[in-house]
Amino acid sequence: MKVKTIKILSGMLAMLAFSACSSNIDESADAPRFYNVTLTASMGDGETRALSEGADNAIIATFAENDVVVVVDADGVTIVGTLRALSAGESTTLSGTLDAKTLEVNEVVKLRYRSATANYDGQLGTLAGIAANQDYAEGTLTVSTLDPLTFTSNSVTLDAKQSITKFSFKDASTNAAVSVKTFGIAAAGLVYSIAADATETTGAVTGTLTTASSDVYVALRNNTDVKQTYAFTIQDNDGNWYTATKNAKLTNGKNYAATVKLTKWIDKDNNLSSSSVVGTIGLLNGLPAIAIGDNKAVALMNVGALCPEAYGTYYTFANQASGLPSGWYVPTKGELENLSTKTNDWTTQNGVNGRTFTIGGNTLFLPAAGFIDNDNDEGQQTAYTGKELVSTYGFYWSQTEATPSSMAYSLQFSEGNINVYSEYEVNALAVRPFHALPAQ
Repeated sequence: MKVKTIKILSGMLAMLAFSACSSNIDESADAPRFYNVTLTASMGDGETRALSEGADNAIIATFAENDVVVVVDADGVTIVGTLRALSAGESTTLSGTLDAKTLEVNEVVKLRYRSATANYDGQLGTLAGIAANQDYAEGTLTVSTLDPLTFTSNSVTLDAKQSITKFSFKDASTNAAVSVKTFGIAAAGLVYSIAADATETTGAVTGTLTTASSDVYVALRNNTDVKQTYAFTIQDNDGNWYTATKNAKLTNGKNYAATVKLTKWIDKDNNLSSSSVVGTIGLLNGLPAIAIGDNKAVALMNVGALCPEAYGTYYTFANQASGLPSGWYVPTKGELENLSTKTNDWTTQNGVNGRTFTIGGNTLFLPAAGFIDNDNDEGQQTAYTGKELVSTYGFYWSQTEATPSSMAYSLQFSEGNINVYSEYEVNALAVRPFHALPAQ
């Protein structure tokens, strides 16, 4: 992937002028030092809001008017100011104001195109979707002087922080194109999200296409630069399910094109292939499932997930039944207790931590999805504080309330423990649904 370069115009860093009445402004070291900044920017193939495909799968990038580049100081969090594109095109002018108050000589500042926080789940499978939701590029400049504000270089290169891959999906047995409706991709080094403090959470990446297509564009950020195995779970526009694995090295900042040959897992008529996922009994009202005894089945995926390793949607207790297909329900406390007594082990499946349950020779994987903390440990709802304990703990709702009434029971597990405990109802947890089977 080519990168975009921003060139700083010589002599363009002018100190803001104050009127005559500004003589009482504090000019101490703690006073703000504002500077108007105007930059010229040119765009090669790379990361920006407008992405299109050129020859040889090259990603052609152009600025959109009012695109924003955020400037932060060395801590990567404190915003020094923002620069805005004044026009659209491969070349543009960026203009804005920077506050040098927190800066020091020789400090390395970061220029970011779009937010440092990112969520690589819930993709749309298109370049436009990536440009709007997963685009993230970053460059650096070193402060030369503070008054006026200058840098040791007059240009900066913004490097993409993820790769973009065009996956072309085909049926391995017929070589026919598979029209993809939903996809899930899991691998050991895949980044699921990036927090404001730059903490990366690994996990499966999923997406739903507005219009089904055999060509799917996916932004993938890896925390490793080595070849690894990518596991695919695909549902086509007709309701057939497919799986595949592919070994590849996808380096952040580069673009790729790859063909993936898919093996049919379950077809729309509920027929299993000979190479089906271990434990599958078929589709129950649209979801792959396995039987666990007592005339019950468990889905192979969390609610809202599109592959077994994906975390899915997080629900408060009051909303936990939202999005369940017909016939599926949130399990009771007793059903989760029964599940917890099955043979199970802490494991890693396609790069995602969780517990694998062995039931009658079949296996069921529950990822360590963590939870969203919406309480202050006294059951009082507070502002959203992000996902907690992802990849180290799994939290799954039951439908059974506990005492006091602000709490309900959930299956909770880690590497060393599994049990059913009470949890604050305002917190948001994953749901693994159950389904009744006909009496045998």
